[in-house]
Amino acid sequence: MKCFACSAEMRLTDVRPDRTTLCGIERHTFRCSACTHTAQRLILNRARVPITNLPVVIPRKAPIIDLHSGRPASQSAWANAIEKVNSKQADLKQRAAPTTDWGSVVEKLSTTLKQQAGAARAEALARAVENVRGRQTRLSVRMADSEFDRIWYGHCPGEAPEPVASVLSE
Repeated sequence: MKCFACSAEMRLTDVRPDRTTLCGIERHTFRCSACTHTAQRLILNRARVPITNLPVVIPRKAPIIDLHSGRPASQSAWANAIEKVNSKQADLKQRAAPTTDWGSVVEKLSTTLKQQAGAARAEALARAVENVRGRQTRLSVRMADSEFDRIWYGHCPGEAPEPVASVLSE
């Protein structure tokens, strides 16, 4: 910062929190390096107090009465701005209130996925069982045919069919 009197560089000599304003505001005192001129500045220190933690200014509910006319005075631009900010903050708090409970959402989703996986495993097992039963049925039919041939031709040995290998050798 430059000195207003001599345009020399000013040095920071003192930093104190300002008690008359909102939290996070500091009063910095500067002293000129060439002359003895001092200057004070109000600085917002965001590192100490985030801007979101500043207190909400609530306007008075009772109307301001103009002492000269006895009627309610019109609100100033500052009061209108404060009212607008407060209404926006209240609206944001109401919107933020219905937050989603992600724990219950994840639990419901995992339960559904487990049920679907169980159903898919049951379906695959049913297909495998049907496949095995079909093979067993075909195998038992073949065994029944060979058993029939063994018994039939066992009682009538002269009627037994010739083996395929002997037919080819003739």
